Amino acid sequence: MTARNPFPQPLGLSRSEWESLARRWQLPAYRGRQIFDAIHRRGARSAAEIHEVPRELRERLDSDMPIGLPSVVRREASRDGSVKYGLRLGDGALIEAVYMPGDPGGAEVNEFEDARATAADETRDAGPRSPVARAGRFTVCLSSQTGCAVDCAFCVTGRLGGGRNLTAGEIVGELYAVTDDVNRTVEGLRVVFMGMGEPFLNPDGVTGALDVLFEIVPPRRVTVSTSGITPLFARFASLPRRPNLAVSLNASDDETRASLMPIDRTYPLDGLLRAMREWPLEPRRRLTVEYVLIAGRNDSLDDAKRLAKLLAGIEAKVNVIPLNEDPVYLPGWKRPAEAVIDGFAAALAAARIPVTVRRSRGPDASAACGQLKGRTEDPRWRGDRSRGPAPATAKGSTRNR
Repeated sequence: MTARNPFPQPLGLSRSEWESLARRWQLPAYRGRQIFDAIHRRGARSAAEIHEVPRELRERLDSDMPIGLPSVVRREASRDGSVKYGLRLGDGALIEAVYMPGDPGGAEVNEFEDARATAADETRDAGPRSPVARAGRFTVCLSSQTGCAVDCAFCVTGRLGGGRNLTAGEIVGELYAVTDDVNRTVEGLRVVFMGMGEPFLNPDGVTGALDVLFEIVPPRRVTVSTSGITPLFARFASLPRRPNLAVSLNASDDETRASLMPIDRTYPLDGLLRAMREWPLEPRRRLTVEYVLIAGRNDSLDDAKRLAKLLAGIEAKVNVIPLNEDPVYLPGWKRPAEAVIDGFAAALAAARIPVTVRRSRGPDASAACGQLKGRTEDPRWRGDRSRGPAPATAKGSTRNR
């Protein structure tokens, strides 16, 4: 059994935590600031690259607190320039993150492929770095857990079950694994916590990562999404610097929402809406309401009108997300026709609710909303094929262990 490293993960330490560590090591606090800036502003990826500090300190850092990023084991590029990454963590767990360039493009839906790679195939399957734009805005979608226990019926990640929380250092490392691979700095960066996992169920890891991110990225360029874990709203709302908040609503009544999102049975709409109304908003900021539109389930004009009534008095915009179909994990679930999508959005607009329709990035690489996996079988239902697909047999796929 491997002994636990008693030292904190360097990528997960905020500037003030580095200052405190420097003082504990009988060093001036500015040495901690130098280390933080070298890692997060200059892009140092090893202690040897932190030339601002003495050699003895570099050697101590290299021995006690080595900087490590997740390894890139798979890249899946989309026609629109998005790239989905399979990233291997230190304990072998695999997560997925997505790079999305700011320039619009047309994605072409294709067959869904697994992001997993066998140990023997990892290097070959990772391949060379993908050519991407080097200027302008871009977004990285991050995972906060190695799975998701919320089990939303329309989400592939949820279909495959829960996993452990990521540490703050692993989350920041996930970001840098992507930005390093596409040769980008944090200039123009936007971050969304909309990957694998429920961020509000990992408050320590996510808030720790935010402490680091907010030193290098303005809070207005970071968004955390939640399915509505109502008791955790107060903790995130109390942060001195808050990210944008996105709430995955997906229905206008509890019965429909519970059928799509079992979490509604624990945290129903009335409490969730109250928490949304109490969320502190700075000037010119709004909440985002995410609404996955599914044919025949939550896409009627009556659904749109009820949603508008629910949101009355809340400073929010609605992001309508037509379902990203998956014939394996979501059999029979369909995206609404374009006329239905347009009619739903028009009904919200007529009620003076700001609304946009998200044309998801990277669906042909299985990188769009709700498509991130990291494993191919829900470990809760092994041997019970009625609860999910059989293990994938495509080249390079394995179970998550």
